[in-house]
Amino acid sequence: MPPDRSTMLTDALKVNPNDVRWHFTADYYDGPISGLAFFRERLYRFCCFPEDIPEHHVYVLHELTAEELTEELRIKAKFETLVGTHWSFDREGRPLGRTLRSAESQKRFYDEEKFNPKVDPWDRPVVAWFDVAQSGKTSAS
Repeated sequence: MPPDRSTMLTDALKVNPNDVRWHFTADYYDGPISGLAFFRERLYRFCCFPEDIPEHHVYVLHELTAEELTEELRIKAKFETLVGTHWSFDREGRPLGRTLRSAESQKRFYDEEKFNPKVDPWDRPVVAWFDVAQSGKTSAS
């Protein structure tokens, strides 16, 4: 059984969703589940709580090691090359131009990467968290 949310979602770590900008969505189901986001000019991993899907209201930010960040950015670049840019955003959180690659190219990415982006909010300490429902937004910007 996972820890109680209240122990990790303290008021001191709550941030305004407007201060978070999506950079790459690694997992999606009726909304972003996990990926990379800018917060205070640094890239962090974001994820929502599995029990919140499909609402996707509460997200946590986790710090990445230099090696993890390098790997996440490598996967992002390869995803954009072989799958498309539909889940990518610029540094300001604006969606990149929508490009979708061929089915054969997409299959190559998933075959080569054995891509399994499942991350858990309890994987590591929370740097910050935000609730997009309270701002009336459906995603960070």
